[in-house]
Amino acid sequence: MKRNSGFTLIEFLVAIVIATVIGMLVAFFARNVINLNFSSSSSMTSMLEGRKILSVMVNELRGAAPSALGSYAIESASTSTIVFFTDVNSDGVSDRIRYFIDYPTKSVKRGVVLATGEPPAYNLGDESLNTLVTDVSNATSTPLFDYYDGSYVGTSTPLSLPILLLDIRLIKITVRIEKDSNQAPIPTTVSSQASLRNLKDNL
Repeated sequence: MKRNSGFTLIEFLVAIVIATVIGMLVAFFARNVINLNFSSSSSMTSMLEGRKILSVMVNELRGAAPSALGSYAIESASTSTIVFFTDVNSDGVSDRIRYFIDYPTKSVKRGVVLATGEPPAYNLGDESLNTLVTDVSNATSTPLFDYYDGSYVGTSTPLSLPILLLDIRLIKITVRIEKDSNQAPIPTTVSSQASLRNLKDNL
């Protein structure tokens, strides 16, 4: 008698189960690879974005100078906000710059008030605002600004609050970015420092 060849029902079911498990493993691996690539790309974008913004902030802080009215180069300073004067439009007159964290929108913003009129004046109602970087997650433990006096050697403790403006000689800027996505966010922290060259007294 000839015996029929082929799969039995049990063998067929086992084959389906094995194929399903293999397919799930492949899909899981592929998803992890895609998520990793996305996270790496997002982290790199955040770092480049942060460094570009820091470059702008550092250059303007380094040029801090007395206001058009003759007042001190720094108007106010805190861990999340700094207001100072520098010539942003190269007209020979210092303008008012404000960097600050806008917590409702989780962003770092820049406000500019140009010196206008004769004698020059600053109309705060004319402040021009623009967003520098979004998805900022700076908290109390990671201040946007740290301030140091002329004795700073790289490991000094920041000046304590309230900041005595006349003591500030160097400002450290730290931006912590956490991009919102469907994946667990990967924080990116970029930092730089600006020495106030017009206020140096430790030469």
